Amino acid sequence: MDSSVERMLKEVEEQADFLKEGYENLLKQTREIIKKYNPKENFDKIYISGCGDSYYAGIAMRELIVKYTGIDTEVYQAIEFSRYAYKECTENSLVIAISNSGEVARTIECAVRGKEKGALAIGITSDGESRLAKRANEIINIDIPPVVGLVPGTMSYTGSMLGLAALAFELGYQIDYITKEKQQELLDYLVDVGKMMKNTVKENFELVGKYVDEYFDEENSQVKIYHILGSGPNYATAQFGTMKLLEAASFVSIPQGIEEWAHSQYFVTDKNTHVIFITPQGASHDRANEVMQAVSVVDGKVIAVAEENDEETRKYADFVWPVKVENDIKEEFSSFIYPIPLEILSVHLADKLGQSAMDFDRKPWKKEENFRQIFKSKIKSIPPKENKEG
Repeated sequence: MDSSVERMLKEVEEQADFLKEGYENLLKQTREIIKKYNPKENFDKIYISGCGDSYYAGIAMRELIVKYTGIDTEVYQAIEFSRYAYKECTENSLVIAISNSGEVARTIECAVRGKEKGALAIGITSDGESRLAKRANEIINIDIPPVVGLVPGTMSYTGSMLGLAALAFELGYQIDYITKEKQQELLDYLVDVGKMMKNTVKENFELVGKYVDEYFDEENSQVKIYHILGSGPNYATAQFGTMKLLEAASFVSIPQGIEEWAHSQYFVTDKNTHVIFITPQGASHDRANEVMQAVSVVDGKVIAVAEENDEETRKYADFVWPVKVENDIKEEFSSFIYPIPLEILSVHLADKLGQSAMDFDRKPWKKEENFRQIFKSKIKSIPPKENKEG
């Protein structure tokens, strides 16, 4: 197994421990931040922004934030917020800009423009000395364990989601939307989620590996493309899973909403298409089962990431990659667990195809250009004319 693949697998395995060990520190940080700003009066809107995995973390946690704070929350790709949606910000807005490195130019721009509109800009990052940390009003520092070398991020994604969850639980408590007892119940549940994550890794590593051995070889792979489908919090899982396949294995996949697939990719699905459904028990579960039945009509294969005892889903799936739960998972927490089989798929596929992370080892010029466009882009303040008009 390639060293970068091994490092990625190590990250996948360690996420559960990080979930258990990291939340207390994050809760303490958020408590100290929020109590400075009289949250009962000051926050009536939350904007979350980021790029790539950081953006997906916002999508994953939006429902949780709304459920436990009652505050209207919107999630934007960084450029959509920093160049367009920031105009809606007020002094009562909370802008959360997420960047693991703290150096993504568009995400820093979100914090800058949020501040210029009078909003409270909080950066979520793992680098307390980064530009994001210096330009935001406050930071939540995600202390993720160091990883040697360049690997597709899985721990950083979990960290970003955990930072948002901690913020939601503390904000909800400080504005009296949830009780102290409810907050503790949610924190205890996070520990249970960590156990489910660890069990899901164990359950899927060999299972997904056998699938990859059956359908892939270096010369004539039977799978040409994946469609990865999810809704609600797990629309983020579909996006994130696609990103890991691209980064780790350079394999083409399409993320899509469950409903939208029926209106679009259905028409280009064939025997070389494997459609992965992210199907926790929740609001879109019944619709996922309906749409699964269409895949076989056009000769595709269905892979369901589902609870191990989900017998209804098993009726329609060619493969089930089981999520190990003791009781039904709360849907707003499901995006911590459901990415794991997709992460494992990307690990096995990278190993099978002999790929290294982002292909940067073989093509260093790709890394140079990638970093130029992401980290060195000019950060712009609100245009002076617009400020004058305002």
